[in-house]
Amino acid sequence: MFNRIAYFALLAFIALLNPGCSSPESMVSGKVTIEGGDPLKEGDIIFEDVDGKVTPAAGKVVDGAYSLKVLPGQKKVKIMASRPTKKIDPVMGAAAREAMIRPEFNEKSKLTADIKSGKQEGVNFEVKLLP
Repeated sequence: MFNRIAYFALLAFIALLNPGCSSPESMVSGKVTIEGGDPLKEGDIIFEDVDGKVTPAAGKVVDGAYSLKVLPGQKKVKIMASRPTKKIDPVMGAAAREAMIRPEFNEKSKLTADIKSGKQEGVNFEVKLLP
């Protein structure tokens, strides 16, 4: 019985010492504005690893501000937001939603960020709206 407890205690101690077992996330925050300086009212922001080996980090943009935990490294950033269409969907009885930000800021994003360890504030982005 004692040997089993000692064995599990040793395993737990080794796991705590192994730096490869932890993933220190950085707290990243900033502003998302629309061309001209107005804050993006609401949307989503995604930080993707450029080599795709790390799970993306995603968060909400509210009144132009966001804050989320991201693993350090070079990231591709995608920002998405939608707006109601002008037409009412006859099946749903409400206006459908459509993308409002140009593709070069989301599915064809050219935005990048170099995330360092620790807290990073002021990681700001400016987007352009679709017509």
